[in-house]
Amino acid sequence: MGQFRIFLKVKGNNMRVSSIDVGSNAIRLVIIEIHENGQWEQIKKFRAPLRLGTDVFEHKALLPETVIELVEVFKKIAKLNKKNKVEKTIALATSAMRDAKNKKAVVALIKKTSKINLQVITGQEEARLIRNAILKTKSNNFANALLIDIGGGSAELTGLSQEKILFSKSYPLGVVRLLSIKNKNLNVKDYCESHLKKIKNGRHSFAVAVGTGGNFDAIARLKLSLLKIAPQTHLEKAELLKIQMMWQKLSYEQKLALGLRPDRIDVLDLAMDLILMIIKRFEITKIKIPMTGLKEGSIHDLLSK
Repeated sequence: MGQFRIFLKVKGNNMRVSSIDVGSNAIRLVIIEIHENGQWEQIKKFRAPLRLGTDVFEHKALLPETVIELVEVFKKIAKLNKKNKVEKTIALATSAMRDAKNKKAVVALIKKTSKINLQVITGQEEARLIRNAILKTKSNNFANALLIDIGGGSAELTGLSQEKILFSKSYPLGVVRLLSIKNKNLNVKDYCESHLKKIKNGRHSFAVAVGTGGNFDAIARLKLSLLKIAPQTHLEKAELLKIQMMWQKLSYEQKLALGLRPDRIDVLDLAMDLILMIIKRFEITKIKIPMTGLKEGSIHDLLSK
C-alpha cells in the first residue's frame, strides 16, 4: 500500500480520535482528544494480548479461531470508541497482517462487524510514521541517530543525519518471528546475522540509537527496577548488558513481579540479543528510549494536515 494520509483539520471544537496498532504481538488502542490549538491529551488506553504472529509465521495465515478473537477485539474497540465519543478512527496493521495470506478477507470481516476500516501498511510506511513520532519528541538530538523499532514481526532501521534520512529499511526480525524460529530449534543468532549483514553501514556513523516499541519500553522500566538508575529514557550499552545478565537470573515469577506481561517476558531475551547485535554492528554505545511509536506517529500525521 502507499503512504497513509488523513486530511482532517480541527475547527472550532475539540475532536476525539482513536488510534489502533494491530501488531504481531498485541493490539493496542489509544483514544486522544485533539484541541483546537493542535495539542492533544490521552483519554483512554487498551491492549489486547492477541499474538497474530504465532499463526502467520507458522501457517502463513490467521487461523479461524484467531480471526474470531480478532473480530471480538475490534467489536470491543468499537464500543470503546462509541463510549468515548470518538469521531475519527485510525487503524493500522503491520508485519503479521502484511504476511497473512487471508488478510483481505480478515480486513473485510472486521469492517463488516465493527465498521472500522483497518489498513495494512508497508514496512516503509510503518518506519515513516514511527520516525514522525520520534521527531516530535523535542527533547532528543538527532544530529546522527539510528532509529530502531522492534516489533513482533519486523524491525525497522532508519539512519538520520540532521533529521535527514540516510536509509530506511524493514527487516523480518520481530521478536515473535524470532520466537517461532527458536521454537523450531533453529539458530536465532545466525538468522539475525544473515539479515543484519545486508546493512551497508560503511560510511554511516551514529552517535546514538533511538529505540521504540514495547521491548525498548520494557527495558527502560527494567533500568529503574533492576539498576535503580534514572533516567529510564537514556541507556548505556554497559547498562543493557547488566540488565540482561540480571534478567536471565530471575525466575519467571520474579519477572512477573516486576510488572511485565507474560507475552513480553517470553520475547525480551530475544529483543535484548537483537538490540546488542544491531548496536555492535554500528558501534553505538548510547540508546535513547522516547516511549513513543506507531500509534502516536499516526496521530501526528493526522495533526500535520
